[in-house]
Amino acid sequence: MKVMENRVHNRTRNFSEEKILNECREYFSSETEKTAEIGERFIRYFLKNASSEGVLFKTIKEITTDITISHQTLTKVLKTLESKQIIYRRNGIIGLWKD
Repeated sequence: MKVMENRVHNRTRNFSEEKILNECREYFSSETEKTAEIGERFIRYFLKNASSEGVLFKTIKEITTDITISHQTLTKVLKTLESKQIIYRRNGIIGLWKD
């Protein structure tokens, strides 16, 4: 029984996906339509591939290949999300700031 409880807990997110999506939509509303669309694509990708603690262990190159966007555009999106303290980047990982 304990093993099953751990499995369920490991799949449970420690963050609100809907809240993060709504905040990002708000932040990107002042950007161009293309940047806003790419920002949302990145956040959806992040939420799908991040650990339950909100950490993504992917390189920028892997991310740009997976969601087919340019390195420059992804960098702009990441900088915007960092400045709004949605994400942080440290030593090759991207993580969510805690609520």
